[in-house]
Amino acid sequence: MHKQWEKHYSQAALTFDPARTENRTLVQMFEVAVRSYGDRPALTTILPTGADSTITFAELDAQSDQFAGYLREDLGLVAGDTVALMAPNCIGFCVASLGIAKAGCISTNVNPLYTAQELEHQLVDSDARVLVIIDLFGDKVDQVIGQTNVKHVVTLSLVDFFPTFKKALLGFVLKHVRKVIPDMSTPHVRMSQALERGRKSIQGKNVSAYSDHIKPTDTALYQYTSGTTGRSKGAELSHEAVVLNAHQAFLTTESEMGDSGETALVVLPLYHITAYVLLFVAGLQTGGHGVLVPSPRPPSNLKTAFEKYKPTWFIGINTLYAAMMVEPWFDKKMLSDVRFCGSGGAAQQVGVATKWQDMTGISIHQGYGMTEIAGVLTMNPPSDNRLGKVGIPVPGAEIRIVDEDGKDVPTGEPGEVIARGPTLMKGYLNRPDATAETLRDGWLYSGDIGVMDGDGFLEIVDRKKDMILVSGFNVSPNEIEDVISTVPGVVQVGVIGIPDEKSAEVPAAFVVRGDDALTEDAILAACREVLTSYKVPKQVHFVDEVPVTLSGKVLRRKLRDDYLK
Repeated sequence: MHKQWEKHYSQAALTFDPARTENRTLVQMFEVAVRSYGDRPALTTILPTGADSTITFAELDAQSDQFAGYLREDLGLVAGDTVALMAPNCIGFCVASLGIAKAGCISTNVNPLYTAQELEHQLVDSDARVLVIIDLFGDKVDQVIGQTNVKHVVTLSLVDFFPTFKKALLGFVLKHVRKVIPDMSTPHVRMSQALERGRKSIQGKNVSAYSDHIKPTDTALYQYTSGTTGRSKGAELSHEAVVLNAHQAFLTTESEMGDSGETALVVLPLYHITAYVLLFVAGLQTGGHGVLVPSPRPPSNLKTAFEKYKPTWFIGINTLYAAMMVEPWFDKKMLSDVRFCGSGGAAQQVGVATKWQDMTGISIHQGYGMTEIAGVLTMNPPSDNRLGKVGIPVPGAEIRIVDEDGKDVPTGEPGEVIARGPTLMKGYLNRPDATAETLRDGWLYSGDIGVMDGDGFLEIVDRKKDMILVSGFNVSPNEIEDVISTVPGVVQVGVIGIPDEKSAEVPAAFVVRGDDALTEDAILAACREVLTSYKVPKQVHFVDEVPVTLSGKVLRRKLRDDYLK
């Protein structure tokens, strides 16, 4: 351990021993939380209108028991089966997620913005048997269900768990007035029906028997992450990886926490590893109240949440902080109760962090992590927040900066960031080649280039290989290139990320065409058919050539240098 790290750790952090940590499965952790915090509010779904609904820890326990019973008794799932969960932030997401764990099954969180093709890939790759999906995107199921092993579909609504009359009224508005809920021909069961069936099925049964055989090292989650090789890969994360990473984050920020549980405004998407572990799981561990915002776009969606719930904990990304500060409704009084602001997913610009602190009086603590480590790897400690740096390792984790031969570089020199700790993934599902490339001798090779200063603080100085970071989401240029290459008239294509004021980076495509009739619109139309909107290039440039290696691999660094010079 770097000696300089130790002075920032509490005694509990210094003596943290994963092997001696109790309750290292999601089910065990939640059982303790329910005993400790039963009557406290656990989760609230709040809509942009201010309409909201809250459930307690005890109610969350009962509802997730019912969903576990539905999966095991009604659908006949067995331990180890995969259940896909495709929903924005809402109580239903959390009920389903905990129910899947209690059933002894494995979750795979799916981005609800995925196209049908992207959804199909994850369902097939994870061998999902059940799909739980928000009704707002139910029409995508009709397009893919026949090509997967999914046998049962459950639909969620944003207004599930709202009082009966309010649920009916809001549901009518969403379906018939705003017309945002499409028709769905695939047979499906609504979440309310699933819970009612589960409630009846578990009467006289011991729900804990579904998961009492689960070990901390057993798989809890197939969390998909984009890679430079194209299609997303499922990082296999154990129960203890998820639970311990949440605890590592707690040990790092414990000094900023109050005595009666935090109220966290959850705007980052729960299907992403950062929010799932650091807000949902960590919130349950510590008796926090998660106020769930289905979408932070536009930023005005956050106004009523700030006003009604006066959060004490707020984690965002650089672009969200920048956008909020120019909103006419935003006032520092809304943050009067906030004790901690965090940032992750994408580089936190020093200028934005400085403006935020000047405007609100609250500093932004930047962290750094990845799906393969189950969340957070480093964070700026509250005692020494350094803008532009991503901090020191969370307790129990180690990092090194190495050269191409895997040897440590001198302090202050750039090299690849490698890491190890108790929360490392088991590997990539069905991808032994990619696993062997990333996990070597117990160390995770991140592909990120970093510099460690004399105090042990890490700075990330270059992107992860060729990844494009759009508002905190990894986008693979290979995936975009694969789509564009299928368009008639395209001879060659290279994709890179270019700076963008709103999203930090956006994809730009450079195309060599063999037919002058080929248009930018044709290329973008092809992309929109199969790619999520944030993956669609924001610029298309027709060029005479795209720089490549002798083997034909696109030289993105040269393409980037030529474009950005």
